[in-house]
Amino acid sequence: MKKFGVKDIFTLICTVAAIVTSVIIVLTFLTTYHFINSMPIFNSYLPLQVGICITMVLWAIRFSMNRFGKEKYIYSIICITISVISLFFIIKFVK
Repeated sequence: MKKFGVKDIFTLICTVAAIVTSVIIVLTFLTTYHFINSMPIFNSYLPLQVGICITMVLWAIRFSMNRFGKEKYIYSIICITISVISLFFIIKFVK
């Protein structure tokens, strides 16, 4: 039986972050279009922006650990760029 390594555990954390962000996306859109009115935290895009920012940072770290060659840098740069853009919207208070 294979033991779980650091890469496997980090991949699991990244997958859980992606699932949580997907749930946040669904709840934000349901609240935005007034299908759900009982969750006021999802009235703004702040939870979505924070979720995307954290998830993209985690995936950038994962790509830098697991990939080789050009892919390692290209995928990591793309994820960091998405994270920085999301962080920019958080700082500018986009609602």
